[in-house]
Amino acid sequence: MSISTELFLAWRYLKPKRSAVSMISLLSVTGVTLGVAVLIVVIAVMTGFTDEMKEKILDTMAHIQIFDKYGHWIAKPDEAIALAEKGDCKASPVISKAALVQKGRSLFPKEVIGIDPEKMSETVPIGQFLISGYFSLEKGKIMIGDAAARELGLIPGDRLIMHSPEKIAKMVEYDADGKINFSSTKRIYLPSEYEVAGTFSMGKHDFDSSVIVMGIDDAADLFEMPWGSATSIFVRVQDPFHLDGELAFLRKGLSGNFRVYSWQEMNSQFLGVLAVEKNMMFFLLVFIVLVAAFSISNTLITVVLQKTREIGLIKALGGSSSMIMRVFVMQGLIVGLAGTFCGVLLGSSVIHWRNEILKAMRILTGLEIFPAKFYYFSQLPASLNAGDLITISAVSVLLCTVGAFVPAFRAAMLDPAKALRYE
Repeated sequence: MSISTELFLAWRYLKPKRSAVSMISLLSVTGVTLGVAVLIVVIAVMTGFTDEMKEKILDTMAHIQIFDKYGHWIAKPDEAIALAEKGDCKASPVISKAALVQKGRSLFPKEVIGIDPEKMSETVPIGQFLISGYFSLEKGKIMIGDAAARELGLIPGDRLIMHSPEKIAKMVEYDADGKINFSSTKRIYLPSEYEVAGTFSMGKHDFDSSVIVMGIDDAADLFEMPWGSATSIFVRVQDPFHLDGELAFLRKGLSGNFRVYSWQEMNSQFLGVLAVEKNMMFFLLVFIVLVAAFSISNTLITVVLQKTREIGLIKALGGSSSMIMRVFVMQGLIVGLAGTFCGVLLGSSVIHWRNEILKAMRILTGLEIFPAKFYYFSQLPASLNAGDLITISAVSVLLCTVGAFVPAFRAAMLDPAKALRYE
């Protein structure tokens, strides 16, 4: 018999005589649809989360960072900056240290980043993410993340007091026996006061809630560092995802007194965890599709029992065992293709309307499904790419087709004489 005949029989066996589709076939397709949809949604969210996190990391830190070899501040960063700019990179000195912000009688730890205002694009481009106020890093003025501003109750024009740990530490000294005493210099260290020029939001909650940006000279005064020094040098390249050439050039030229790290190396553990989580989620959720494949096996076993006499008749008329087997394998293929197609449509729709769905769930349940303070983003990120869709679809169709082999083999092995006597 021809392939068209086998395909006709496969389609006929999936539906009863008096309706367009049987309930058991519909349930089988529904199982595959839900499995594929769940797999697509989870993988898309994991991919989107990873892509969004990489983008936010690149917005809030340098592509390459240069540090002093021994962990001290860099007294003369100009040499390293000049070498980086020879390699077609943009570089700028940065002071990055922890400080204490005072609000009333409470102290809040924050990270202070001191940058050269004229080289903001080479460091942290906060001017592009201004929320309120205006951008200014003149002496005595700062920019603060909007989440930190809300926490401290600050708006542009307000003033805040900041304490330097280095200054506080100098007020205490240890004697030869390890006993703690107040400093004998009788010098009093006063906190520094700054005006909030504006607030910014980089879309990364941990950064927006903890970072204060000021001019590099103000940062040097706050932490009692010499003007012109830096804790590190921020370097930005043309393509942050392909920077092996720039890394090799800088490491070769700065091998004596500096350490050079890429953004991937500085976030290697975090990025590795994201990659492993995505792979593990794919592995675990494939079992949902596998369960659907087992339901297809059960469906086809039922069909084999229902069509035993017809199978016997076909074999008595010259139909081969391989032909009978192909008929039932095609049934599994048809269910797999239909379920996968519907699953792709459903999963894609959920991804497209994901934030509206989350909003509706929040209204109905009163729960914050995706809190920004835990996941760093104000909206649920997601990204569908062709490679993931092809992989998920191929795995789904393959599992459904393989699931049809057991009932297909049973049908192929039926003896025509016994099948015709089947009641």
